[in-house]
Amino acid sequence: MSSLLLALPSKGRLHEQMNKFFESSGLTLSRSGGDRTYSGFIKGIKKIEILYLSASEISGELLKGNIHMGITGIDLIEESRTSASKEVVLLSKLGFGKANVVVAVPNSWIDVENIKDLSEVASEFRSYNNRRIRVATKFKNITRNFFSHNGISNYRLVDSAGATEGSPAAGTSEIIVDITETGQTIEANNLKILNDGVMLESQSCIFSTTSNIWDDVDLEPVEKFLRIISARSEAINKVELFFDYIDDKSGLEINLYRKFKAIFSKGSPDLGEATSLIVPISEITSCSLYLTSLGYGPIRTNQPNFIYNKESDSWNILRQSINRV
Repeated sequence: MSSLLLALPSKGRLHEQMNKFFESSGLTLSRSGGDRTYSGFIKGIKKIEILYLSASEISGELLKGNIHMGITGIDLIEESRTSASKEVVLLSKLGFGKANVVVAVPNSWIDVENIKDLSEVASEFRSYNNRRIRVATKFKNITRNFFSHNGISNYRLVDSAGATEGSPAAGTSEIIVDITETGQTIEANNLKILNDGVMLESQSCIFSTTSNIWDDVDLEPVEKFLRIISARSEAINKVELFFDYIDDKSGLEINLYRKFKAIFSKGSPDLGEATSLIVPISEITSCSLYLTSLGYGPIRTNQPNFIYNKESDSWNILRQSINRV
């Protein structure tokens, strides 16, 4: 059976973040002929060949069905899709490379706060100026889809050759669509992101093509790899809470899940075992305060390195998408 082709970012910040993620997952990447080569492997996992490409190249190769799996951004996949593209499925979000594709307008447009306002201004702009409002962006497909969904038609897309956020000040566009992590650069250029102007929430993910190149691939090492990656990504945004629990039949387990999406694991006080909860990081304080208000405590926390579930969602998604169940 043949090996799997896994494409990884070859340079830049995404490459550095990817390396840290693999290291924290206990996976060691090795380049076949030294640091300057563009192929490699994962130590301890056979039949997975690494190709180092740019993030945009990875998206293109996935959509052409030329590689089995790759790590790239959601924004690049969505921007690169065409009617001729092969189907690509998202297997696992990795928790790094987070950024949003947003629409931003000049601060001086004080009456434009949301997409509805923008639609009205775009229509008025065309009536008064006898031309459509110009939108500077590198994300033409995402912009077209988002504007179409929101009923905006009076606009014209223009290429942003350099820094997109500088286009309005340079007079080459009225508004922009750009990708940002914090929004600080957009604000520094006297622009504001609309209240409902997040077009796409992006981050680095493992994607898979569903083309027939999977037909003779040995899936055993693929399952091992995906289970490790999924367990690590699952743990990144979770915290384990410990407390001594008495079974008071108050429906605590159900309430904790409903309120905080907390996964409950009851320990045995007789054996000196504390009850533990797996909780999203964003819910640590709220969940802890809720427990202490019910008389539980002290609440102790721990950051897990891995969370292995009985079923691996990424593995199941892959098997179903390539009809290898």
